[in-house]
Amino acid sequence: MRIPKTPVEFDYDLWTTEDGKCMVRVKATGEVTEVDRDVMRLLRAEEKKLRRSMTGVPISGCEDETATLLSLDYVSYPGGEDMEPSWLMNPISMEDEVITGMLEAEFVKTLTDYQREIYEVCMKGGMRASDFARSHGVDYSTVRDMKRLIIKKSKKFFRVPPKTEN
Repeated sequence: MRIPKTPVEFDYDLWTTEDGKCMVRVKATGEVTEVDRDVMRLLRAEEKKLRRSMTGVPISGCEDETATLLSLDYVSYPGGEDMEPSWLMNPISMEDEVITGMLEAEFVKTLTDYQREIYEVCMKGGMRASDFARSHGVDYSTVRDMKRLIIKKSKKFFRVPPKTEN
């Protein structure tokens, strides 16, 4: 089996087997392990970022000189050769996702058991309030009011300023 080459500066070799398994080898230790698709996607994004950051190609006949690569990967304005265009950047920030998850977990702890159930099932899970009310034998207005209370509580918790009408 042939393993694709990754840049020397990149710490891992990445490949997918014929049966769809995502494999990673740590270059420093030679350790090989199977990873899930999300991890593979993240590592491939890092590898691509590293490849894009390597600018310049050797000029034939000149030692130790490189020319700037002309590519759609770079911004097309003077002095912007070192910048990546925003449409190439990974829109998902793992740090933001982790922080958001931690904040949400803290917020959920402030809810009562009944509020937590409505939050998880209706607000996060997408079940309609009327369906939730019917399945739990309560009036729709009770669930609706509870959802409003949860939203009010979340605005206080996350310190969202109230809307001002113009």
